[in-house]
Amino acid sequence: MKKLIYTTALCLCSCMAMAQFQTTYDALAASASELNGTARFVAVGGAMGALGGDATCVAYNPAGIGVYRSSELTITGNIHWTNSSMNAQYANTYIDANLANVAYIGTWLNPKEKGLISLNFGITYNRTKNFSREVRYNGTASNSLTQFYAQDADGIRPEFFLLPYDEQLNASDVSYRSVLGYKGGMFSPIDGTNSYASSFETSGAQSVNTNIHFTEFGYNDEYALSIGGNVANVLYWGMSFNCDYLWYKKRVSYRENVPGSYDYDLSHSYQLEGSGFTYKVGAIVRPTNWLRIGAAFHTPTWFFLKDYSYSDMYSNGHLVADIPSSSYLYDLQTPLKALGSLGFVLGKFGFIGIDYEYSNYHLGMVLTGALPEMQAATNYNLSDVHKVRVGMEFKPIESLALRLGGGYSFPYTNADASRYMYGNDVRCDTDFYNEKSSYNATAGIGYRIGRHAIDLAYVWQVNEADYYSFPGSDPIALRSVRNQIVFSYGIRF
Repeated sequence: MKKLIYTTALCLCSCMAMAQFQTTYDALAASASELNGTARFVAVGGAMGALGGDATCVAYNPAGIGVYRSSELTITGNIHWTNSSMNAQYANTYIDANLANVAYIGTWLNPKEKGLISLNFGITYNRTKNFSREVRYNGTASNSLTQFYAQDADGIRPEFFLLPYDEQLNASDVSYRSVLGYKGGMFSPIDGTNSYASSFETSGAQSVNTNIHFTEFGYNDEYALSIGGNVANVLYWGMSFNCDYLWYKKRVSYRENVPGSYDYDLSHSYQLEGSGFTYKVGAIVRPTNWLRIGAAFHTPTWFFLKDYSYSDMYSNGHLVADIPSSSYLYDLQTPLKALGSLGFVLGKFGFIGIDYEYSNYHLGMVLTGALPEMQAATNYNLSDVHKVRVGMEFKPIESLALRLGGGYSFPYTNADASRYMYGNDVRCDTDFYNEKSSYNATAGIGYRIGRHAIDLAYVWQVNEADYYSFPGSDPIALRSVRNQIVFSYGIRF
């Protein structure tokens, strides 16, 4: 009985933690993906959903594994550098390198060449997202973070802030932001009320000087077990069970200054990590020798995640307030995906591929355990996402392949989306960014010598967003240009 009571209490505490921690923008980080994989796949912009025969293509349409007629071992590495800027200032460059893909595809061939012609299985690893980037910004703003913190504290009795610090932090109905803001002197009580005046308002200034240093680190990885086959050289089918691993970290330093009045330097650190699983099914139909039609469905990814958060504040170089680090567990369900593809085979001279991908972000992002207000804000802030990928491969001679591609993704967030903040939140970070359109252009070359294949690709990818230091702040144009050089080696046997 005691064990049951203890378990129930632990679950209730977990629910409270979930209600306080997860946000729409954390969920977006967990579900994020970009163009990554083998050099051949990225060189044609990822437009291989109806063509298959590539280790990364299997991650998009599992039926691609059915196209294989021999076993294959593939390994891919890349180097990428990201140039990021806010309002076209300070184009910081972040350089990184990593393993992008490792795959083994095993093939069984039916010697009778009838019915089930082949049965294939695969073990694959793909990196689906690199978060790494860094950006700095200096400017002026017409509104102040102290105003947001003061508004956030409205309704709290001024006597509360005279309690011992530990008692303030243990209050279940007051956010840590309010505690941090009052302790740091960002606002002061208005006599006879439960309202507060911000330092910006009491300074009489019309604008503030701001300095932002924003960094992101981390990755999304996918490990898959796949099986598929070829039926009469007309229908190719496949399915895969995928384990996903996420590690994401964000650091933000925000400095705000009104000369002759105040100077605040706030630092926030947030980390998100965990694992999940996804199931994918797909099919490719070959009605004629020159046409391939592909379709695939990805279930939502069910994530089990853990958060870490820490904040502190300096004034004139001295620590005036800090919030102890906190960590919480919660679950997340990302949107499902549906993909449709066309492939046009140009005999021995190459192919043209066109892919379309749909994700139901508007209603499909489920923050398990979140308060209804947060889920409602998520549904309002997010829009369904449409992606288009096109690419081609041309073979002037049998052993040499030249490739081009490109893609476009519609925004994940609505133009007026804003971060919803819990009234009893333990997190003090307030920034967020609304993704706008993203697009890429790709090129590559491949050379096959007997059983060996060497492929090289280049990817130019642009992501644009509006960055906000806090809800209601002036938007800052955030632009990141990621360059990738991808190298793959494969051997068939």
